[in-house]
Amino acid sequence: MITHTQEPDYIQLAETTPGMLCCEAPPEILEACALDNEPTPFLERFFEAGIRAYARHEHGRELPQMYVNNAILVLWLRACRLYTNGLLGIADPDSEKKFFSSADATPD
Repeated sequence: MITHTQEPDYIQLAETTPGMLCCEAPPEILEACALDNEPTPFLERFFEAGIRAYARHEHGRELPQMYVNNAILVLWLRACRLYTNGLLGIADPDSEKKFFSSADATPD
């Protein structure tokens, strides 16, 4: 479980590693996603930091807040699936995709 004092470290991780692959996502983050029925305020901040850093890194631009809000939900759902598949020992089709990109968050 992620403590309140650890949250800034995870936010910084999201900001500094926008190209992280799904298979590299911190297990603590995946678990935190699966523990609630919706993204917590911390997870919203974590995903927003990663989404914004990814857009700056990959596209050199900022994203509208509406896009970020939608992407948070898409990425949170994928993180829940990644966690569940990990528990079940099932290979996830998104494991080699960019964790903070919602453009490719749907399995083929």
